[in-house]
Amino acid sequence: MSYATYEDVLKRWTSVEELMATEEQVTTLLEDAEDRILIEFPTLESKVTSGELRQETVIRVEVQMVMRHLKNPDGVRSAQMGAGPFQQTTTYGGEDPGTIYLTDDERRDLRGSTRSRGKVFMVDTVPPCSLPYDGWWC
Repeated sequence: MSYATYEDVLKRWTSVEELMATEEQVTTLLEDAEDRILIEFPTLESKVTSGELRQETVIRVEVQMVMRHLKNPDGVRSAQMGAGPFQQTTTYGGEDPGTIYLTDDERRDLRGSTRSRGKVFMVDTVPPCSLPYDGWWC
């Protein structure tokens, strides 16, 4: 059972084209999305239960994953058509088109607040002066 529902997908569907999937298909895709998330974040449920991660964030990420798939189910990277003499080129493949996957931003969102972010720091590589300081240089 996924956090997101068919209605969550419908609420966020902004494409001009009508959603061309049944409720059952979307529900299955949402379950696939949650499965993909749980593979990378096995403690997701406890983070949501403890309040460390908002349930709305998980819903948003699941819906984004499913909508990416629904907008490009065949995994087309590029398509080109012509008119005379007839031409048609379709390029498939790549790393992720057409699949249910997590983007780096979505991974960051699902990590929640426990993950510390890198901080800028400086290491002084100049050794301290061994001579008395004369006001300008050692």
